[in-house]
Amino acid sequence: MASEWVVNELEGINIGDLRLNKRIMHLLEKASKQPLVSINKMFHTRKEVQACYRFFSNDLVDEAKIITPHIQNTFDRSSHHPVLLSLSDTTSLNYTTRKTQKDSGYISSNNAQGFFLHANIVVTPDRLHLGIGSQKIWAREKEKPGRSLREYKPFIEKESYRWLEAYRDSCKLAENCQASQVVHITDREGDIFEIFAEYESQLKHGIAAEYIVRSNHNRTVYCQGKSSSTLIEELEGARKIGEISFEIINRDNNTIRRVRQSVQGISVEIKSRYGADTPNIKTSLNAIYLKEIDHPEGEKPVIWCLLTSLSINSLEDIMKVVNYYLCRWEIEVFFKTYKSGCKVEEKSLRSAERLYPLFSFFLIVAWRINFLLHMSRVNPNLSCDVFFEESEWKAGYVAATRDRTPPSTPPTMKEMMGYIGKLGGHLGRKNDPYPGVKAIWTGICKLTNYADAWDLFGPGATKK
Repeated sequence: MASEWVVNELEGINIGDLRLNKRIMHLLEKASKQPLVSINKMFHTRKEVQACYRFFSNDLVDEAKIITPHIQNTFDRSSHHPVLLSLSDTTSLNYTTRKTQKDSGYISSNNAQGFFLHANIVVTPDRLHLGIGSQKIWAREKEKPGRSLREYKPFIEKESYRWLEAYRDSCKLAENCQASQVVHITDREGDIFEIFAEYESQLKHGIAAEYIVRSNHNRTVYCQGKSSSTLIEELEGARKIGEISFEIINRDNNTIRRVRQSVQGISVEIKSRYGADTPNIKTSLNAIYLKEIDHPEGEKPVIWCLLTSLSINSLEDIMKVVNYYLCRWEIEVFFKTYKSGCKVEEKSLRSAERLYPLFSFFLIVAWRINFLLHMSRVNPNLSCDVFFEESEWKAGYVAATRDRTPPSTPPTMKEMMGYIGKLGGHLGRKNDPYPGVKAIWTGICKLTNYADAWDLFGPGATKK
């Protein structure tokens, strides 16, 4: 029997066969408790392993059918929050060493082979993961073509079109959650004019998602009463609005450092590039220039240029935009969970028709791990029995504390995730931060083993 959360998350799923609908619930139950292991190790019997492989090889199963009920649940959860951040990014899935893998294409300049996944994930400003908003999975051709062949394709045939599709998916979220403000956020790769033009088009026809995009191009801009100039030139000449400070994570050594930046902001008009499908179209946006002050010696200064449709009339407005953009880090953590915590690249099936549903399936598993982690931070005093079975929280308490007598009442979410983190290697010392996602996914796998032992040999085990 599948857990209540699994049944709710896949409510309304229609693969085309009731047996397949039931089977995927069993698979999701198993995968969410043992995300790190291979498919063969995920199940107790050979029959279950065969059933899993047969499920993903069934012609009725595809990625859209698997992810659709989860996306609908994401929309339902999102409707209860006033501000929604739709984080958009792409990751590659490397299958170079899988020589029997069909249908993969090049993913880098050294002709490594694999697939691409583009996803929108929806989070709150408190960084609570609400779910997947959309997905797109594809493979390129085997060999990298010349640049000239890619340069002159129509925009709809280019890979960069996925960024516009992702923004439109954020607009669908805004349409479904009309009482909420939806903000679409991307890094520099998503800096394309078509998103800015689409924002104005969506506003004319209904509801549009706001956007925050980190600038990748020093565009020609047009300011009121001035001739054309470059974006950075205009921003550097703008009046300083104030200073802000925040903490960032250094990717190289995973340390945290505080950044202090000067703030400048202006409203500008930009024009689509020469050679675009729709040339000479103009649109307006707000630009924020953030330049680090007194950066540490040996460190690169943090300089950001953010393009946004949100108001920048005051320093408070700008601080809100920056805080929203800082939440973009959550999609990096999500992809880390997906690729390292679920080991998707090590779960190989022979063809894309079988792999794509597997990719969608593990998106739900990766979301669940991050959701539990951040739920314990947003609602630390919530009883953990909302998300964990009795055998799980009792076994987790005993394994983490070495106290053989578990409490009569369930611990809080903060306490429970502390136990799981400890099982995953988090030391839990007085001044240590919250357990990270790696400790959580490792701890969840160990917790499953302890909970199984509790069911089999614990105080409430049935004697045969």
